[in-house]
Amino acid sequence: MKATESVKKNGGFQKGLKDSLKKHPLDYFCINSILMFLITIVCVFAFVISTKMEGNSLQKLIRIGPEFLRTVTGFKALPVAVILFSLLAGPIEAFLGKRSENLRDSTVVDNSFISFILVLAMYPQVAQGSIHYTLNGWFGYGLTFHVDMLSFLMAATAGILWFLVSIYAHDYMGIEQHRNRFYLWMSVTLGGILGTVMAGDLLTMFLFFELMTFSSYMLVAHNQSKESILAGNSYIYMGVSGGLCILLGMILLVAHTNTLEFVPLASALQDLGWIKYLITILFVAGFGIKAGMLPLHIWLPKAHPVAPTPASALLSGILIKVGAYGILRVATSFFVPSIEEVSGYKDPLWEVSQKLGGLIIWVGIITMVVGVFMALQQSNMKKMLAYHSISQMGYIIMGIGVAAYLGYKGAMGFSGSIYHIINHALFKALLFMAVGLVYMRTHELDMYKLGGLWKKMPFTAFVTIIAALGITGMPGFNGFASKSILHHAIIEAYEYGHHSFKYAEVLFTIVSAGTVCSFIKLFSYVFLGKCPDKYKDIEGEKGMMDMSMAGLALLIVFIGQSPSYILNQFIIPATRSLTYDPGFIDKYLVDMKFFNGHDMIGMVWVYLLGIAIFVLGKKYHLFHLHLPKWLSVENTIYKPLYKGVLNVSHSITNRYEIAMIKSDVMIYTIILATTLFLLTRFG
Repeated sequence: MKATESVKKNGGFQKGLKDSLKKHPLDYFCINSILMFLITIVCVFAFVISTKMEGNSLQKLIRIGPEFLRTVTGFKALPVAVILFSLLAGPIEAFLGKRSENLRDSTVVDNSFISFILVLAMYPQVAQGSIHYTLNGWFGYGLTFHVDMLSFLMAATAGILWFLVSIYAHDYMGIEQHRNRFYLWMSVTLGGILGTVMAGDLLTMFLFFELMTFSSYMLVAHNQSKESILAGNSYIYMGVSGGLCILLGMILLVAHTNTLEFVPLASALQDLGWIKYLITILFVAGFGIKAGMLPLHIWLPKAHPVAPTPASALLSGILIKVGAYGILRVATSFFVPSIEEVSGYKDPLWEVSQKLGGLIIWVGIITMVVGVFMALQQSNMKKMLAYHSISQMGYIIMGIGVAAYLGYKGAMGFSGSIYHIINHALFKALLFMAVGLVYMRTHELDMYKLGGLWKKMPFTAFVTIIAALGITGMPGFNGFASKSILHHAIIEAYEYGHHSFKYAEVLFTIVSAGTVCSFIKLFSYVFLGKCPDKYKDIEGEKGMMDMSMAGLALLIVFIGQSPSYILNQFIIPATRSLTYDPGFIDKYLVDMKFFNGHDMIGMVWVYLLGIAIFVLGKKYHLFHLHLPKWLSVENTIYKPLYKGVLNVSHSITNRYEIAMIKSDVMIYTIILATTLFLLTRFG
């Protein structure tokens, strides 16, 4: 029976693969996607030019432009419009899918393009300060939306990623079932992400954060296999637990400060004793689950291998960043003083922020180390990338920790973390997409069973190199800029703070070398060497998938060649809006010289160490270690916790509920007997 099901499933896969790869290269979807892709390039190019203009010049350009442009860019409810558009697009796409899959997929691409353009249209207002809009009366508190430069960066990253993945998904989803459902929840998830990052208070953020959690569950468990359902269960259990932590933190915060807005509350929390630390822990844990922070990461390595590749690209590319964004937003608002209150770096009002930051730095470092070590042990390509997502999130979390720890001088950590959020979204999505195309061609995820594929898939091999150079921090590619800033940040942590962070800086370097080793391993086993006989005849159309991957590769190279653009035009303005020392920003961030000898020589040593680790690991079989079960966080923490909760619930049930049931039965018996007696006696 199982063998029959396996044959049917494999046959279905092969049929879907053939159908997907034998489509006419210039059908309606391809023409529409090429047109949208070219228009996007023009729009992004125009946007880059416009953002380099002075504020008054940009406003003058808008005023002399068409009336429609002035109306859209000046629309105060634009954040709500973007969110509603994404939420309504999903059902429309699912409806169209019942008539024509090509029409549905083209509509998905068009809708994601419109969402991205609407996000970009918010820039003129954001450049002038921010966008603030409130829907009064909702939930008795109102829904508040506030778009500043930090929110805009997150929304723009989500928009461009969604657009490119939508083009990629057309061919890939041909091998999957229930495609209408997938696109429905994909659009709803985008709406949830946009609502979360553009929220103006904690209530609005919480509501959209939960919407994102439940809608993305449908992407994780999409193919409904046993593994997918189990991964989906882990994801939703952890997600709900995180939501409950955030909810409890909200209740405590509003009870003691009477506000949920993202405003500096250090002075209001100063006299709350242990309550302020409990609030801190609840928020960090709640958002940290989504961010894949250790030891709250267990859902992530399970979800990526089973989710369709477009979902994996979005999960790793932007969804887990929303968890980091939540920690960053909370850490830069509730636990910091206002700029009017602060007197300097050593102001007592920074106490909670500094203690929180010291903890988060080490959590980030541990997340980096464990993530890269586990990635090196994997043979499954998607699972390896999942662990690298955990490791790279460690970099971001460490940067957030430095920002909180250094307080008034924490601008470097803040800048590095938000920059790495953007960069990781690009190169990790591209890596998942490249691996997904390899899987489409070979139906194999074990890298040790592949080899020599660069001859069959030269463009895929090429973009994999670009993404690998990005994630490893090669100068000239995007990861170099953000990793350099983060490296400077951890150095500042031990120069201005505690000397123990010197060891954190050493671990930072070792993890970077481990990342280099890991992607040497991936590329060499998949694309180099001898191609197995069964893969020598693989072929099939891949034009639209290549185009979407090319878009991400271009962004990686563009940012790598012009790293100051994003820093100067977006990140520094975001930094200036927070409680950071303006003098520090002007001295260390403005006009930062990325391609300096010290940082570039440092990367040479990182690459040499990475190569050495790969050679030694391959020679002494260090990539196949069998770790004891007690080292598993799931086995040592979560499974005993789960069993403990079940035992407690059973004991409560046995002690009270059964007794209550017996009492109820006795009461019902007495009532029934009395009723029958009365009916017999007087009826």
